[in-house]
Amino acid sequence: MISSSHKHSLRRTKQRGFTLVEILIVLALIGIVAGLAMSNLGEIFGGGKVKAAQTWVNSTGEAYVTSYFALVGEYPKSLADLKTPPAGTPPFVKRSSDLQDPWGKDYIYQYPGTHNPGSFDISTTAPDGTVLGNWDTGK
Repeated sequence: MISSSHKHSLRRTKQRGFTLVEILIVLALIGIVAGLAMSNLGEIFGGGKVKAAQTWVNSTGEAYVTSYFALVGEYPKSLADLKTPPAGTPPFVKRSSDLQDPWGKDYIYQYPGTHNPGSFDISTTAPDGTVLGNWDTGK
């Protein structure tokens, strides 16, 4: 017959936790999965930057230049004129960084426009070389 203390010690050996090796394997797998997920985040946010730049050239930038034309009576010579318009006209942007694309480069402005004759062109180039301009509405 087995004593009660011996039964108790048998129960303890059956209740087993995770070994250090098992825990390390699980942590390594979590690290691999997290690494794969993080590598795709750059692509996700990169696409957002392209959309932000396209929105700026097609709406925000165009609105600034059109408003400048309406208030001053002529198109700006450069986008820097939006920051420092003629006396009596309030600035359209406060910081030079407001005239930069999501990658930190200045937007390109041309008047008269090559793609929009009689008007103006605003564009920038994405890191992959794609030119984003107000003549390309993405349709």
